[in-house]
Amino acid sequence: MGSMSSPEDDRLYDTLFEISNDIRHKILLLLKEQPERVTQISNKLELISPEVSRHLTRLSDSELIQKDLDNYYHVTGYGLHILDLIGEMEFFTKNREYFVSHNALHIPVIFKQRLPELSKYQYVNNFMGFLNFIDEKIKEANEFVWLCIDQYPLIAIDSLLNAVERGVKVKIIEQNDLSGPTVAFEDKHLIALGSDTPDVIIKNHDRKDVYLFVSDVSSAVSFPTKDGFDYSGFIVSDLELDSWSEDIFNYYWENAQNTVPSLLKEYTSDVLEKGISIILDAHSDPAINSHAIQNAVDNFDEVILRGEFRLTDTGMRGISMGMSTTVIKIRKSVVVRGEGREDDIPSTKIIKDNWKFPFIEFACLFEIDNDNIDVTIENIHFQDFNGTCIGASKGNSVKICNNRITIHNGLGRGQTYPFVGDQIIGISVWNPNQEQGGFPGGVLIEGNYLDFSTWQKVGGYIPQRKENDPEFRPNHDNHETYIGNGIMVMNNLGNVVIRDNIVHNMNARGILVQDNIESSNTQITGNTVFSEIDGCYPYSYHHAGVGIMAFGSWGFNNSGSNVYISDNDVRCTKLNYCGVAIYGQSTYVEGSGKLGECVVENNRVHLEDGFVGVFIRKNDETEVYGNKISGRAYYGFHLSGSIDRKGFDLGSNGNLIEDNDLSDLVIKRPDEYSDNHVDGRMFTGLQGKAKTAHFWLNTYTRNNVVKLQENESVIDEGDNNKIDITQKK
Repeated sequence: MGSMSSPEDDRLYDTLFEISNDIRHKILLLLKEQPERVTQISNKLELISPEVSRHLTRLSDSELIQKDLDNYYHVTGYGLHILDLIGEMEFFTKNREYFVSHNALHIPVIFKQRLPELSKYQYVNNFMGFLNFIDEKIKEANEFVWLCIDQYPLIAIDSLLNAVERGVKVKIIEQNDLSGPTVAFEDKHLIALGSDTPDVIIKNHDRKDVYLFVSDVSSAVSFPTKDGFDYSGFIVSDLELDSWSEDIFNYYWENAQNTVPSLLKEYTSDVLEKGISIILDAHSDPAINSHAIQNAVDNFDEVILRGEFRLTDTGMRGISMGMSTTVIKIRKSVVVRGEGREDDIPSTKIIKDNWKFPFIEFACLFEIDNDNIDVTIENIHFQDFNGTCIGASKGNSVKICNNRITIHNGLGRGQTYPFVGDQIIGISVWNPNQEQGGFPGGVLIEGNYLDFSTWQKVGGYIPQRKENDPEFRPNHDNHETYIGNGIMVMNNLGNVVIRDNIVHNMNARGILVQDNIESSNTQITGNTVFSEIDGCYPYSYHHAGVGIMAFGSWGFNNSGSNVYISDNDVRCTKLNYCGVAIYGQSTYVEGSGKLGECVVENNRVHLEDGFVGVFIRKNDETEVYGNKISGRAYYGFHLSGSIDRKGFDLGSNGNLIEDNDLSDLVIKRPDEYSDNHVDGRMFTGLQGKAKTAHFWLNTYTRNNVVKLQENESVIDEGDNNKIDITQKK
């Protein structure tokens, strides 16, 4: 006995019967445009009302339409889906002869549903007509040509090359197992010399679902047979009639893989695995080098550089900061490393030269700038850069390890800020977005060597440098000096580790961490900060420079980040340096504040003619112990606060200083310089006579604990500080 069909099965046939009537189909299409009443439908379709009512009843019973309280008929959601299916069927039945031997089965569903849009196209049933159309429209293109192909149309190759020469931008998706000859585009078109994008970009895709030509004036589409493409299909000369071709091309483009431009192929030793790793040898042309590296970091997960890469301004890529320039911009997760080391120095060099004094714009040699990316830069010797060598402004995590960053001298190389001077930064990790913060996945800066004055004798100022005059201040606006910061980390969310770096000849800040967010923990450990050049007295501070500095809030309204400074070696040979400085806050708006937990332990600070060994200003509950301070300075430790402002407590309160070794520190006697600056901040004293000591706690210090040796001097001007003097045994 045969099986009985269910009512649900019958719905399919009932629906097919209802929509098979041409009048009911026309009514559905009319109502899809807008709801109508019976009279309006009758008038538009030129039918009598009783006949229209009969068809509306059948469509309503099938739930394809429904009537509202105002007697307007609407297509239901179910009806809209059925109409879409009818549109596909209509397109295929109209082109039945073509689709008997061709199929569009493998294109994404969203584009199958939109196939009726191709009804506006003209059907071309022979390959010569189809390819001749492509050739003619390439000749007419003014702005762009896009191709998704299994082989290049031979008839159009010359037209394609000529289009590129006249400035038409070309994108090509080469389907895998590309057959026939390839097109020999010139390297100058495959790399982005002097512009943001190359003239020709080629990608690969592993699917052969459709053959596409799209330009700013026309489109052509071919679908495959069971044996591949026969280059017959659909064409349209009016691009305004078409978005289907553009949209499906962009879909495949976004999912295609980048290829290696021919320039990279020429001097790349080995593509270890396409899309994964590439070894890149330096080119003799500096302009080409920058673009070759840019293409490599855009296309591969690991880029291994080998040789000496010279880069010049002619290869710089503009970014959206006015006159700002970035040579290499990293916008995806990648590892960039140099190959080889000799005498513990990276063999791979990147040299930025050919600049004019003074270079006053913002510049970055390598910039990491995209959300949620993980980037490693390691084992490269960077030389002669401008502004910032490695700058990270956006990302999830960054590792900068075992690099060498050097310049002969920083004069005239940095971004100029009024009344501040020219900023030079070796490694900068900071997110400029106040609300967002950066690098939640963490920051590791390890094993790097930095030196901003390899020509040490000209490491100071240009005119009439006065090495031994403490009153001398360089004219920053006149480029007499630069503001050299070795490593700077600010406005970050995650953990920061700065360890085992050698920071040589920084005249402002060797290592600077500031404005980091409460969730951030910063460890500064095992670093050597050694300066043999004159400090620049940056930002109107009275210290010529600082070896290691931690700041709560200065440029951003942050507070509460934790900082641990341990086992570092700070040595400064020139006048008025500070070894380690801890600052609470210098902004006084909601959200700003002091550091969270701050520990300074087991560091070695040597100042040959310095100002202060360890300076704590406007911060609370700092723990300072186990440090050794040697050499000569006006003060070994200085605890300083200021008058409360805008409701903020700006004193230095509850700090602990104990078990530090000052046995090899000579306290400099008051002199003309100190007597000239008795202001309670630079120096203390009365009636123009300065006082110096191993420990100085100024007027705005409260409830601090200081433990010192019997032979060590202390000046306590604060409130309720506990001074514990250990008796000699």
